[in-house]
Amino acid sequence: MYRILITTFALVAGAFGAPPHNVRIYGGDNATLGQFPFIVALKNSDQFCDGSIINKNWVVTAAHCIYSVTVGQTTLTAGTNKLHSGGTSYSVSQAVHHPDFNYTSLQNDIGLIQIVGEFEFTEIVQPVEFIEPEINATCHAVGWGETQDVAFPEILQFVELTALGLEDCKKIAGHYADGLYLEKEQICALGSEGQGACYGDSGGPLVCDGKLAGVVSYGLLPCARSIPDVYTRPSQYLDWINSVIKP
Repeated sequence: MYRILITTFALVAGAFGAPPHNVRIYGGDNATLGQFPFIVALKNSDQFCDGSIINKNWVVTAAHCIYSVTVGQTTLTAGTNKLHSGGTSYSVSQAVHHPDFNYTSLQNDIGLIQIVGEFEFTEIVQPVEFIEPEINATCHAVGWGETQDVAFPEILQFVELTALGLEDCKKIAGHYADGLYLEKEQICALGSEGQGACYGDSGGPLVCDGKLAGVVSYGLLPCARSIPDVYTRPSQYLDWINSVIKP
């Protein structure tokens, strides 16, 4: 009933990796209410990761975010572009990371969170479809993580990036890619100098053509220096996702 399907856009994009964790948006713009209706903020005492709604009960995020989720304490906020006001908060029923997640290499950095109850879908709360983007497609990273100006921006941020093929990603990353896990389960994206992801937005969406192409995993430090950021491709995990979320 709630099986997740993928929309094929074109070619599968490549991959790239680097050390942990919580990634933030640099050089972004303010998002309007409902512009990204599938995004949620994961909160304990404050926001620590983001995620994307995939059906009425489940959110996809990064596996390394799952380690900070506590049932009975963590909440998910949907339906707002403001970090501390608006929207609806939901309690967590369960949180699951991929069984083959490697915390060192961040291989299989994908997780799922089930809420208590159901999301109420409106114009500003909607699930997102998966997509495999074209190489060189224009995409957007989205999140509430730290920017170059403030620790946690009140308004949701987004930044324009370009999806990269695996070989281009390795070439641009150069020696930074040595020894890192770089495979088809990941996708790279690159912004202009001073733009990109960094600490604070882990688990949030990489959006291409309005659909979910990647889950923010990690990037290289210092941030936004014209080196690709790394995203897990949820389209590569459909069997696992459907096995977890099936009624």
